[in-house]
Amino acid sequence: MNTASPELSSGLNPHFKDYRFENVYLRTTETQRSEILMLWRDERAGIEGANAERSSREAVFLVRALSGELVGTSNVALVRLRGGQRFYSYSMFIRPRDRVPYLMISVCDATRDFLRNFKHPVAQPAGMLNINENLRLAKPGVRKLFERHGYRYWGQTSEGEDVWVTEFGEPGKLILSLSALQAATPENS
Repeated sequence: MNTASPELSSGLNPHFKDYRFENVYLRTTETQRSEILMLWRDERAGIEGANAERSSREAVFLVRALSGELVGTSNVALVRLRGGQRFYSYSMFIRPRDRVPYLMISVCDATRDFLRNFKHPVAQPAGMLNINENLRLAKPGVRKLFERHGYRYWGQTSEGEDVWVTEFGEPGKLILSLSALQAATPENS
């Protein structure tokens, strides 16, 4: 489902307006990882040390300007919720000067749509969790945007972050709770 803009393409390497999304999931090169780490460092993304090293290996899409310059990433980590269900835990960073209208939701949708059909070599996750650490994403207009794009509101973390879920199977078949999320354990090494 894409209601953001008719300019979002489909396929392995989609694009949105003047940005293209380079799919690198589970095959990120050392050069790409260096680019990611440099972007996060230069833009003070708050991802440092071992977390940055691990997250740089979990990139799904590299978001590039038409010039080829890296301006953002979408990343996922496998997590297991209480009860044993596996999910992709989604995160994204777009550098501030490239945060144009609808780019964020387009990257999120492209990541979700790719992962929905991706056959993971370890285990097939039941869906994708999107924990919005940026509290500005809790505004009513942004919440409506997520709903229009098929994300289901799941509640808030103890830090007040909105949690959205996309189920890859039949909607409503999964029994999810916020307490299960808070007990999630990362599976990626």
